[in-house]
Amino acid sequence: MLKKKNDYSVIVFFEEGTKPKKWQYVHKLNGFSMFLKKKHPTWQYMNVYNRRSGAFMRRIHKDSFVPPFITE
Repeated sequence: MLKKKNDYSVIVFFEEGTKPKKWQYVHKLNGFSMFLKKKHPTWQYMNVYNRRSGAFMRRIHKDSFVPPFITE
């Protein structure tokens, strides 16, 4: 079985007037949300995609619980 490593691509949306940013290789989503809180405090929500297939997985808002991994 392959290790779960960098399984996600994430597009992060910010307050109005700011363009969304994309991160291609994201491992743990809860650690990534802590990074966003520190470095990009104006983020509103993020769309999480399976990095390999490109399939949409979930939308996570700033003030909601962020799991380390999404189980399908």
